[in-house]
Parts: sequence; C-alpha cells; structure tokens
Amino acid sequence: MAPRNKVFSLPQDVREELNEKLVSSGFQGYEALAGWLGERGYNVSKSSVHRYGQDLQEEFEEAMGDVRKTTELARAMANDGEDESGHLIDATARIVQDQLLRISIAMRKAEEDPAKAAKQLGSVTKALADIGRVSLSQKKWAKELRVEVAREAAEKAETSMATQGMSRDAIDAIKRDILGIA
Repeated sequence: MAPRNKVFSLPQDVREELNEKLVSSGFQGYEALAGWLGERGYNVSKSSVHRYGQDLQEEFEEAMGDVRKTTELARAMANDGEDESGHLIDATARIVQDQLLRISIAMRKAEEDPAKAAKQLGSVTKALADIGRVSLSQKKWAKELRVEVAREAAEKAETSMATQGMSRDAIDAIKRDILGIA
C-alpha cells in the first residue's frame, strides 16, 4: 500500500485553504503552493501537492457535473409543468446520496482518529436519513394527491353521467375504473 499523502497530515484549516487556492488557481501552480505551505512551516513536496490537487480536481469536476445534471433536470421539470411525481426530488436525493457516500469514503481515507471519523460518519448517516424521509414524504403526498384528483374526477363524472341518463350500474362501473377499484 502506498504511503499516505503528506497533505492529509496538514491541519484541517490549512488543507481547506489549500483546497480554495487549488480551485481558484484552476488546479495549477503546484510549486508555488508547495512554497506557500513551506512558508507556513509544512514540508510538503510539489509532487505531493500535485497528486492531492489532481484527486481534488477530479472530485471537483465530478461534483460540478452533478450540479449541471441537477440544474438541467430542474429546468426540464420546470418546462414540463409541476413535478407531481417527485422526479426532481428523487433525482436530487440520488445525487446527494451519492455525494454523501463519497464524502464518507473520503473521510475514512483522510481521518486518522477513528472516533472523529465515526462522529463525522454519524452526521453523514443522519443526512442520508433526512433525505430518505423527504423523499418518502413527497411520494406519500403525490399518492394522496392522485387519489384526491381521482375522487374529484369520479364525482364530476358521476354528476355528468347521471344528467345524461346513464344507468346506476354503468355509472358505478365507470367510477370504479376512475378510482382504480377492482
């Protein structure tokens, strides 16, 4: 197994600042960034910063791709009218779940202290549970809405058919079809 990249040994706040510098520089200038770390008393080679930057760039581009997909999906849903089936929430939940999984894997790789990693993993797990609840609530609401719409349609159809002189048996059969009753 390859030795752990020295960048992961940096304090969290230094690593976060390094991440910001990498993103803002377009993932370039690794020699200058290694120098910047050296000025702060951290002996990290240009190669280590480069490897770390490449991994971060890959994650960044993947995350931005997911954001673009979600944005396009939201636009498509807006163009199609209301999202009564909850496709947008489902798609967003899937993307967030995927990202949370990646975060938990990255935390396991980066964290030396198992207790701290377990606490952070607990936060990720709670976020996943919250997403699941939102998705289930939305699906329940959508189902209730469909039932209510069908009920209203059945009532209107019944009134209309009764005024047209249809038999009670025919009206009841059509109502059962509308309501999805066998």
